[in-house]
Amino acid sequence: MAKETPRTVSVTGTGTATAAADKATVSMSIVARSPELDAAQRAAAEVTARVLELTDSLEIDRKLVDTTGAGVRPDYRWNREKEEQELRGYIAERQMVVKVEDLELLGRLIEGAVGAGVNQVSPPQLDSNEREEAYRQALRRAAIDARESADVLAKTLDARIGDVITINAGSNRPPQPGPQLRVTAMAMESDASATYNPADLTFSATVDVVFELTE
Repeated sequence: MAKETPRTVSVTGTGTATAAADKATVSMSIVARSPELDAAQRAAAEVTARVLELTDSLEIDRKLVDTTGAGVRPDYRWNREKEEQELRGYIAERQMVVKVEDLELLGRLIEGAVGAGVNQVSPPQLDSNEREEAYRQALRRAAIDARESADVLAKTLDARIGDVITINAGSNRPPQPGPQLRVTAMAMESDASATYNPADLTFSATVDVVFELTE
């Protein structure tokens, strides 16, 4: 006699948790143009050196500053009369990534970097030292949500929840937080610094659970 297939109910639970942002990663781009290759490279290096002086003055450990991104490319322009590209110089680029473990330094870092000659500063990527615990909390809430949903379905259909058959989590790691930074004030004067009010980071989790149904 064939074994009877157990009755089951499949549900998805969701949960969220928040954690205060307490660190950030700031990416910067330095672009220098010059008719001479050496001059372009030298100009980019000088800006890089000034930013390093800035991070040193802010007591940001050199291990938290990455300056390895660099590149050089020719700078062409279109000559309409000759109908051809002509070389007008070179472009030297440097990429810097600074990890900030004290958010109170963010404003001074960004303002100082722009003043040092940095061409572009990307929105800071906020993070939290409590991200793992926040994700686990979101996961627990997702599991509770799944169980409650299963109970509602079972009771509505005059059944009861039995053992868990399978559990699948939507992700085993918290997602990387995106740029979630609110700028409340930014004064570019030399005697003022930017003030930033970082938003809390929200971590979410989902779980798919299959329960056995009993009478």
